[in-house]
Order: sequence, then structure tokens, then C-alpha cells
Amino acid sequence: MIRLLLSLLLVGLAALVLAFLQSTTPSYAVLTGPIETTGLQKDTVSSQTFSIKVDKIVRAKTIAFTRYGRRVERQTDGVWLIVSVELQSKNETLSVNAAAIEGASGRLYRQSHRSDGAPRLLPTKEVQPGLPTKGIFIFELPENETSSMTLVVSKQQAPQLESEIRVKLDQNGIETRERAEIGNDGV
Repeated sequence: MIRLLLSLLLVGLAALVLAFLQSTTPSYAVLTGPIETTGLQKDTVSSQTFSIKVDKIVRAKTIAFTRYGRRVERQTDGVWLIVSVELQSKNETLSVNAAAIEGASGRLYRQSHRSDGAPRLLPTKEVQPGLPTKGIFIFELPENETSSMTLVVSKQQAPQLESEIRVKLDQNGIETRERAEIGNDGV
């Protein structure tokens, strides 16, 4: 009888230990998620694959640029956020296809397709190792999301075991304009 009770107690204890281990093990998405590197706007933030330095941020209600010889003007009910950066690849030629702004609520706002064709857009460029590449990202987001923002940059939209850089944007470093002209020399 004591042997039976001892066996049941050991099986119960083993079940509790296994349940605890299962509840504390990270999910597959967490285990294979991005390899995050964080930094501040004033710093050059480097990951294993590439580095980024935020040069200038402009916030505007209207953006204007020339696309294929025609003047384009876009307005928004929210705000346009134009982030001018310098990228540098470390080991391989790469293109940075995924950039987003994480707003105050935690939502991600990806690059706006309403600005396609604007000069100096980074998703259209390839970054060569050792050659710094300057360009811009353009985002359209609601006004209330701009109180606390983070720039999130990676090579692909949902990086798995790939580098992802998160740059906390400084509110004092954002220039506000009613209209932002985007040219070949930037904003």
C-alpha cells in the first residue's frame, strides 16, 4: 500500500514539474524571432548584419516630390513622418525592405505606399558592405501615435533569427513643418 501511494506521489510530482516546464518554455515564435538591437536616435545602432544612424526627422501634414517628371503632392489627416538615415552593411549586399514606426500604443505603421516614387527611398536601394548609404523612410500615422515612437528596421517583414534594429526616437529631435519638400538631396 505504501508503495502504491509513493508511486502515485512521484507520478503527481513529475506531472507538476512537466506542467511547470511547459508553462515557462518560450513559444516557437519567440525562440525563432528577430535578434533585436536597441539604441537611441543620437547613436549609431549596430547589429550583426547592418548599422543605422538617424540623421533627421521631419513631421508634416503635406509632402511634395517629383515622380517621373510630374509633381506629386500628398496630404493626410494624420501626419507624415520622414526619417532620414544612413545605413551601412557589414558583410553582404542587402536591401532593407522592412521599416516601421512603433507608435505610442505599440501598433506598427509600415512605410506608406502613397509615397512610392519619392526620391531617395531606401527600400529601392541596395546597401553594399563598407559603403554608407543615405536615404529616407516615409510613414503615415495618426497624430496621437507620435508622442512616443520607435523606428524598427530589418531586412524582411517578419525576421526569423535575423537582425532587427529598434531606434527610440527623441521628440525634441523632430522638426515640424506644414509642408515637406522631398528632393534628390533629401528633405
